[in-house]
Amino acid sequence: MDDGHLIPYIDSLKSTLKNSGYSVSSKNIVIKHGRVRAGYACGEILFGKRNTSESKGIVHIIGERPGSGHHNFSAYLTTAPTSTWTNSGTVDHNISKVVSGISDTSLTPKIAAKQTKTILDRMFTVI
Repeated sequence: MDDGHLIPYIDSLKSTLKNSGYSVSSKNIVIKHGRVRAGYACGEILFGKRNTSESKGIVHIIGERPGSGHHNFSAYLTTAPTSTWTNSGTVDHNISKVVSGISDTSLTPKIAAKQTKTILDRMFTVI
């Protein structure tokens, strides 16, 4: 939650994705003390009612464990057809990618946002 970390990443990511034609929610979901699978559960709630082959994705941000000295965070990227989001517990680590070490002293938020977009492009193309 350091200045120059999370908000610049989110702002840059949303702008980059919108400018590339992605549909991006204006709202953020915040879960305190959640783990990676909490993001998957959010995807099930958001996309699991459609049951189509259309792909939807989430970017969920998890703070790193203390000790690195960078106060960094990671962005977990998950895309799947809505028919997969429909099956509770099906979306898991095996279909997710991660951009880790994001902070103003390591992988900067703006560079991380560009990398996130590049990885999402690939993930949506593969599906």
